[in-house]
Amino acid sequence: MENQDITNIKLLITLGILITLFIAAVVILFVVYYQRKMLLKEASIKLMEQEKQIELFKASVEAEEKQKEKIARNLHDEINPILNTLKFNLTKHRIKAQKNELDPVNMIADEKTLDNVIEGIRTICYDLIPSFFLEYGLIVSLESYVKNIQRIGEITGEFNADVIPEEMESFNQQEQLNIYRVCLEVLNNLFKHSDCTFFKASIKSINQSLVFEITHNGKGITNEEMNTFTEKSKGLGLKSLKARIILLKANINYQKQINTPSITLTIPLNSNNLV
Repeated sequence: MENQDITNIKLLITLGILITLFIAAVVILFVVYYQRKMLLKEASIKLMEQEKQIELFKASVEAEEKQKEKIARNLHDEINPILNTLKFNLTKHRIKAQKNELDPVNMIADEKTLDNVIEGIRTICYDLIPSFFLEYGLIVSLESYVKNIQRIGEITGEFNADVIPEEMESFNQQEQLNIYRVCLEVLNNLFKHSDCTFFKASIKSINQSLVFEITHNGKGITNEEMNTFTEKSKGLGLKSLKARIILLKANINYQKQINTPSITLTIPLNSNNLV
C-alpha cells in the first residue's frame, strides 16, 4: 500500500512536470509567435515608409523637372520678347544717333525696361543653382536672398548667421544646395501665406545641428495643419520640401504662438566629416 502511494505521488509529480513543461512550451511558442508577428508588422511599416519616401523622392524629381519647364517657359515667353524689343530699339537709337536725332527720353525708358529684364533673370536664376551660391556658399546666398526680398517687396526682415566654416564643411555641395532649397521654400511659403510684414531669420549651430529659425509677425501654423496641407496639396512644392527634409534627415517644427509664430528647421551635422 505504501509503495502504491509512492508510485501515485511520483505519477502526480511527473504529470505536474509534464503539465508545467507543456504550459512553458505554449508560453514560449506564444512569445515567439507574438515577436514574429511584431517583427513582420514592423517590417511592413518600414516597407510602407520606404514606399512613401520613394514616392516623395519621385515627387521631388518631378518638381525639379517642372521647375525646369517653368524656367524655359519664362525665358521664352517673358525675357526673350523684351530682349528682342530692346534690340529693335537699339537699332533705332543707332540710326537716330547717326542723324543727330537721339531722344534721351526713349533711352531712359529702355533703361527701365533693361532693369526689368535684369530683375526677371535674377528671379529665374534663383530657380537654378545660382552662380552666387557656387561662389559664396549657403550662408552668404541666404543673406543675399533675404536682402533681395526686401528690395523688391513690402516685407522687411533681418538675417543673422553664427556658423563657423568648419561646421559648414560637414555638408557637401549637394547637401548645402538641398538646405538652401528648403530654406527658400519655407521663406516663400511664409511670404505667400502668412501675411507677415516683418520677419527675423537666423542660422546657427546648436548641439551638433545646423538650425535655421524664422520668427515673424504674420499668421502662424501648427505641425498638424502643415501635415494636412502637405497631404492634400495637389502641387509638388510641399511634397518636394518634405522629400528634401527626409534626404537631409532633418526636422521642421512649426509653432503658432500668437505674438511670435516661428518655423525651426534642424539639420544634424555630419559628425564623421568634422575635423
